[in-house]
Amino acid sequence: MQPSSQQALVLRIDAKVCHVEIGGETRQLPLAGKLFEDRSHEKRPLAVGDRVLLDTTGRAIDAVLPRSSQLHRRAASEGEERAQVVAANITHVLAVASVASPPFQPELVDGILAAAARERIPASLVLTKIDLAPDEAKRWSAAYAHAGVRVLATSTAEGHATEDTLRELGVLLHQNRTVVSGLSGAGKSSLLNTLVPGVKLRTGSLNHIRQGRHTTTHTELLALPGGGHVLDTPGVRNFHLFCTGSQELQFLFPEISTLLPSCEYRSCLHADEANCAVRSAVERGELAASRYRSYRTMLRHALEAEDPTAQPGRDSGRGGGRRRPRRR
Repeated sequence: MQPSSQQALVLRIDAKVCHVEIGGETRQLPLAGKLFEDRSHEKRPLAVGDRVLLDTTGRAIDAVLPRSSQLHRRAASEGEERAQVVAANITHVLAVASVASPPFQPELVDGILAAAARERIPASLVLTKIDLAPDEAKRWSAAYAHAGVRVLATSTAEGHATEDTLRELGVLLHQNRTVVSGLSGAGKSSLLNTLVPGVKLRTGSLNHIRQGRHTTTHTELLALPGGGHVLDTPGVRNFHLFCTGSQELQFLFPEISTLLPSCEYRSCLHADEANCAVRSAVERGELAASRYRSYRTMLRHALEAEDPTAQPGRDSGRGGGRRRPRRR
């Protein structure tokens, strides 16, 4: 009989069976029923990357240990607000997005970066397939660099491989436990196959992805030769924040929050308030319009969650003329 204090690392979750690592050995174990008894704000009682305790038999997962970090988003297709924990105990987030085929989707990228910022997890943006649209790559690189985001522009295509950037990315992966997230077809698996020889993750054509056949169907924690771990995740179409307040949101966009002291109102939400420094910066081209649009979409969702009875578009006039101006 094994002691109840025996620990394991969750590598993958299939329904109610988990693949765990115990002392260098991989096992498949069920979850104790009591883990499902206490209903919480999370969709599942544990996530890939969790440290867990086994029961006294050593044949089932009995408890989940406290997390050092987690990346989560609002669970899809739920009748109430619940969180889906994408990965636990991670030290870096990679938002992976192609500049073409499929086209870059700023709202998805901004959702991933904002979720990482909320949990204070360092994050980077990896642009893929830059050989297909070099001008687009430069444009998006500049926009996110201005926002204070580390940008790695890459290509794995033969004859166009960005060797220096791929080498830099490889070092980053080996130094961290990294979760990789992005749209299906963005090239996550191809990127990891290039960076980590021997991993051999499944890749597919964009045509299959458009038909709903994702090449990665589950989140899995992979140990890298030479150190570090990577959590490869299924492609996502959106990344909505879980339970984020309207006043909190702007602080997840550093280039927006730094302008708040210049706004007329202390509690400016940068919607339609008078003398808003953020809107002025967008109009002058000093702040990326795509980032501001992402912020406004997230703001609308936050306001709707705070006041479900509000009319559509309520955020556009929320308190702008009734707020107390800051003293100059």
